[in-house]
Order: sequence, then structure tokens, then C-alpha cells
Amino acid sequence: MVLFWLTLVPFVLLFVWLVPLRRPAFEAAPIAYLATLVLAVLVWQISGTVLVASLLDAAIVFVEVLLIILMALLVLNVMIGTGHMSAIQSVIASVSRDHRVLAMLLGWGLVGFVEGIAGFGTPAVLAAPLLVYFGMRPLKAVAIALIGNSTAVPFGAAGTPVIIGFAGLGLDAETTRSAVLQTAVIHTVLAPFITLFMVWVATLGEERGRFREFVPFAVLSALAFGIPYLLVAWLVGPELPAIIGGVVAMAVIALAAHRGFLLPGHEQHPEVERAPVGRVLLAFVPFAVMAVALIASRTIMPLREALQSVRWSPGEFHGIELGQSLAPLYTPYFYFGLALLTALILFRVSRATLGQAVAATWGKLRVAAIVLAFIIALTQLLLSSGSNAAGLPSMPQVLGQGLAESLGGTFVMFSAFLGALGSFMTGSATVSNLLFAQLQADTADALGMALPTVLALQLIGAGVGNMISLHNIAMAAGAAGLQAREGQVIRETIIPVIVVCLGAGLLALAW
Repeated sequence: MVLFWLTLVPFVLLFVWLVPLRRPAFEAAPIAYLATLVLAVLVWQISGTVLVASLLDAAIVFVEVLLIILMALLVLNVMIGTGHMSAIQSVIASVSRDHRVLAMLLGWGLVGFVEGIAGFGTPAVLAAPLLVYFGMRPLKAVAIALIGNSTAVPFGAAGTPVIIGFAGLGLDAETTRSAVLQTAVIHTVLAPFITLFMVWVATLGEERGRFREFVPFAVLSALAFGIPYLLVAWLVGPELPAIIGGVVAMAVIALAAHRGFLLPGHEQHPEVERAPVGRVLLAFVPFAVMAVALIASRTIMPLREALQSVRWSPGEFHGIELGQSLAPLYTPYFYFGLALLTALILFRVSRATLGQAVAATWGKLRVAAIVLAFIIALTQLLLSSGSNAAGLPSMPQVLGQGLAESLGGTFVMFSAFLGALGSFMTGSATVSNLLFAQLQADTADALGMALPTVLALQLIGAGVGNMISLHNIAMAAGAAGLQAREGQVIRETIIPVIVVCLGAGLLALAW
């Protein structure tokens, strides 16, 4: 257990620096990385070659993540600079200008849809700056986008956390199907809590009645996503629940808000200066191109395989196979790039406007890039720590084994927290599953628990852990222009993580 406590040190430092001390992440991230490096060298005895290899892997991931944020922000800033975002704003404002409704429409429905087709932190990167553009404070926008994203994550990127994350377990089809169904059932039951918490964040600092009167609409929003999400998971599998759930939720939320359904005092026809229909349709074209291309790339299997086959890998470094590679035609930044190219051509963007968009984008990226560089380096060092001269398991494995041993017979109650720990460390539900799914399966076997139930808890935890991952927070905060407030975001998102993980454990016991 000594190793377990030692491995916790970097994360305790990170948490203390960000939350109780309220220091910015660009200070906390280097300190956490340095602590991890000391442990890796002195205790795990990793070689200089392994260390450099982890940095090379980190550089590849950093480039990929930075390109996603860069392209997303460039699209939005070009749209703003050309005035076409105001056309989209007029359409959304005609539905509602209420920040609570916008939280449901963009932070819940849109985020779920984008998570389903893209993943990789893309939903919060897109939704958070949109919410800011529509007048929401950046802190609220980032927290709402991260919280709203959690339910869709287990089936994000066309089911990648299941398809790739569980690939090494050798599961039969029925076990996988049962795990997917249980995940969807539990998330659907808990979805109203997620939407209610999002509304609570949106109404912070406002009259209490603003939250209470919106409860019925928040529950409607939860069901509008959760019911199709559950049905598709049951009838189809892990590839489409988030995509279909997001589309249905956006349609139901928009229609209900426009008609004032479950919205006391709602104006049936708000006075909004609407842009001409042709300009509105034109404004949506870049996003439509991106959405169609993304859906095709994820659902048309021959196309998907062809795009994934175009891959650049650095190969080996002094006999160590580098684990990261770039798939430029499959990763979300390519599809944001398509949207950007469409906007540049369609709107005939001038050099001056493009220059202003680039300057605005760089202004938001500078600090986020520092945080991301150190957090990604820390993540890759954790993953590489299994290659050591001390004969020890990797640091994440030590953490997982320590938790499993400590919890014993109560493991099922806290199993989801292990999945959340994986996402907190790596910023990826898929990587969390790769790290801990086998440990979850072994523990379930030792304790005589149903394997699908424990895997469902791993999926749920891996999803909600994205809310508190500094990797994802830094991406969303950078896109929304929120700087040095990462600890406050964690203070807003830690409660739903705890409630969902405990709630999932209780529901699993009753399964």
C-alpha cells in the first residue's frame, strides 16, 4: 500500500493547488508533472529512454489536441467576424434567450450529439464558447458543457470507449450487450439529476425561483435525451445512442421552448430581429458540412476503415515502440478544418477578417497550451511507467489495485470511481477502460459479481470523470476564454461526479 499512497501524491498536489489554494492550472500542472517525474525516476526507476519516449508521445497528443481547439475556435471566430454567427444567434434567440434553455439546448442536446460523432473533448470545445457568445459567463459555460457531456461519453465517437476500450477483454457479444444496456439504463435514470445540476449552475447568483420553476423543463430535457439513448443502446448497440439521443433532445427542447411548454411566464413570440432566411441557411452550411462528414466517417464502415488507415506513426525510439500516432483524416480537427474551409470559401473571408480571427484564437490558446502541455506529458508518463527497472506495475495499475484491495466487498458501490479516476488522469474514457477494465473484470470474478454490471460501472465512471479531468477542463476553458479558473470549474463539477458514481453503485446493487 506504500506504493499506492506514493502514487496519489501528484494528484493530491494537483487537487490541493487548484481547489483549496485556488491557484491557476498553469502553476499546478508543472508541479504535478514534476512530482510524477520524481516518482517515476526514483521509485519506478524508468530509464531516460522511456522518459524521452513518453515526451515524444505527449508531443503527438499535444499537437492533436491543440489542433482540435485551434480549428474549432477559428471556425467560430471566422463566423463571428463575418457576421454569420449573428444569423445563427437570431434563430436560437427566436427559440429562447433564457440561459437555462440554452444550457439544455447547447450544453445537453448539442453536446450529446457532438460527443456521439466526434468525442476527443470536442463537445465542450464547441459548446462552451457558443454559450459564452450567447451571453453566459465563461465559468458557467465551461462547467455546464463538461457536466452535460458526461452522459454521452460512454458511447462517444461512435462507441469507441466500448469498441476499443473493451477490445482486450475477449468479451462475448451477450456480455458486451448487457454491459451497454445497463450503462444506458443507469444513465437514463440519473439523467434528470445531470440536467438539474446544469440548471443549478446556470442559475447561480440569480433568484432561487429561477431554478425551481425550471425543474419540469430540465426533467423533460433529460428524458428527451435519455429515452432514445436507452432504446438505441438496447436495439442497436454502443455506436449510435449518443448521436440519436442528442438529435432528439435538440428537437424536443427547441420545440418545447418555442411554444413555452413547461416554461412559466415564457413569451410565446419574443421580439427578435431575425436574419433573412437565406443568410441563416448560409450560416449553417459550414456546420452542416462538418456534421455530415463526421456522421459518414463514423457510420459508413468502408469509409471509416479507409480514413483510419491513413495514419502517421513515428515508429520506435531506441527500441521502444511509441504508442501514439496521428490519423489526420479521422480525428475531429480535420472535420473542423472542413467547416473552416467551407466558411472561408462560402463567405469570401478577407485577409483582414481571417487575421482578426487568428489573433482572437491565439489570445485564448496561449495559457491553455501551457496547461495542456504539462497535463498531457503527465498522462503519457503515467502510461509509460509500466516499462521500468523496478519490476513494478504502471502507476495507474498500482492506483487501481490499491483501490480494489482497500474496498473489498464494498467494491461494487465504488467501482465507478475507478473509471472516473482513469478519466481524471488521462482525459479519456477509452484510455480509462484500457487501463482499468481488466482490473474491474478480475475483481468482479474474485468477488463473485456479475461482469456486465461492473463493466457498466466502469463505463459510467469513465464518462463522468471527464468533468474533472484537467485535460478536458483546459481544452474547454481555452476555447471559452476562461483563464486561471480551473480549480473553480472542478469545484462546480465534483459534486455531480460523486453523486453519479454513488448513484450508479446503488442502482447496480439493485439490478
